[in-house]
Amino acid sequence: MSKSLVMAYPAIFKQEEEGGYFIEFPDLDGVYTGINEDDIPFGLEMASEALGIMLAEFIQNGKKFNDPSPVNAIEHDKNSFVTLVAVDVAKYFEKDKLVKKTLSIPAWVDERGKKLGLNFSALLTKAVLETSE
Repeated sequence: MSKSLVMAYPAIFKQEEEGGYFIEFPDLDGVYTGINEDDIPFGLEMASEALGIMLAEFIQNGKKFNDPSPVNAIEHDKNSFVTLVAVDVAKYFEKDKLVKKTLSIPAWVDERGKKLGLNFSALLTKAVLETSE
């Protein structure tokens, strides 16, 4: 079972004149995203993804980052609003990094897999992803 590392930070959704929102995390320098439409649920998804990617990078690289401020302590103008954005950071830790694994299978399985043109790495990855916890 994978461990959860859920974190939440306040985000400012600032409405843009041409439509959409600029979304920034005032407690985290350089963490922001945006959307071109007025679809708030989509903006929350984008904000959560940006937050997850950056927090995972900060943690993996040992970079210090601020704790989240209380939502009501975040100043914003009349064309914006503040909301908490949550993310399970564990989902973003080097998710695409490949790791070499050595395993043993019966020779007949290897031969059959080769005849079928199977990619054993892809097959194992798919099997693990489809296995429920």
